Amino acid sequence: MKRVKQVVDQALDSGFYVILDIHHDSWQWADSMSTDHDKVLTRFNATWTQIATSFRNESAKLVFESINEPRFESADNTRKAELLNELNRSFHSIVRKSGGNNTKRLLMLPTEVCTPDQRLMNNLATTIKSLRDPRLIATVHYYGYFPFSVNVAGTTRFDATVQKDLSQTFKRIHDTFVAKNIPVVIGEYGLLGYDHGPGAVERGEMQKYFEAFGHTARTNKVTTVLWDNGAFFDRDKLRWKDAGMYGQIKSSWSTRSATASTDNVFVPKTGRVKDRTLTLNLNGATFKALKHGTAKLVNRKDYTPGRQPADVEGGSAHPARREPRPWCQRDASGRVLPGRPLADPGDHPGDSGAVGHDRDDERVPDPHAVPG
Repeated sequence: MKRVKQVVDQALDSGFYVILDIHHDSWQWADSMSTDHDKVLTRFNATWTQIATSFRNESAKLVFESINEPRFESADNTRKAELLNELNRSFHSIVRKSGGNNTKRLLMLPTEVCTPDQRLMNNLATTIKSLRDPRLIATVHYYGYFPFSVNVAGTTRFDATVQKDLSQTFKRIHDTFVAKNIPVVIGEYGLLGYDHGPGAVERGEMQKYFEAFGHTARTNKVTTVLWDNGAFFDRDKLRWKDAGMYGQIKSSWSTRSATASTDNVFVPKTGRVKDRTLTLNLNGATFKALKHGTAKLVNRKDYTPGRQPADVEGGSAHPARREPRPWCQRDASGRVLPGRPLADPGDHPGDSGAVGHDRDDERVPDPHAVPG
């Protein structure tokens, strides 16, 4: 406990908010509660009595969560709901009675396995309502539509199915909690495949996911916590491993970005390049320009706007040649990262726009334009 307190204090002193929970305990011993009820409950209560006593004078920036991803073996749905309700209520009672700042500290209560399933969220909403405590937070986790999240079953794109799963999940969360004045924290989010390295999910599609996730969370008034086991942030060098990806995540907290239907166009290694058509999802931005590095491409010479307002065709006047694979990204302030093609925002959000194919490269930009 001394070491835990040292780390918590270091984080608080650095200006961070801290969420403190019992984490892997959920599957290491707490999951046997249905068959070893008294032993598990006694250990759970003893753990939280110790934590509450040790941290009762910490600032309000320290938040307690009863248990991470709680699960219960050898129990039906009704019994699981009863057991989680018992743990959450016991946790609440212990912390509130421990005195100090714990009498008004924000407390987070999870659904079963932190899953945003409607039945499980209904159970949690009932528990929160029964406690009559305005300083309670509901918490769930979200890692996206599973096949996309782990790159299986041919689901490699942030397509309509993946988008629907995202929007419907947040609608359930909002309607169950936020609309009833119960705050929500997504205690973990990300993509499961990313835990195995950045190549597990195609980067452009992953950027679309994080752009849409941030926007959807923000518009539904849900706070989020990015789960990182070392894939995002280099803890030795104290820097983000992919600054562009972090910039996309951070910018989504306050604004939208435009995205293209794809950031990959494959062309023959030799010979003439055929026209390719891409669609720009403007998301409130407008198409202003298409650049390759610092060179501004010429409308109707290097690319041609298509019949649809946000479609464009790339020219095919020159043989293909292999070039470094460009990428389009803005940082969190909206500044263009150097040396990467860009579809700039215009001055009138909501107008039609287009994205073009750079005929001399084997990839097309995935523009991330901040609304003008």
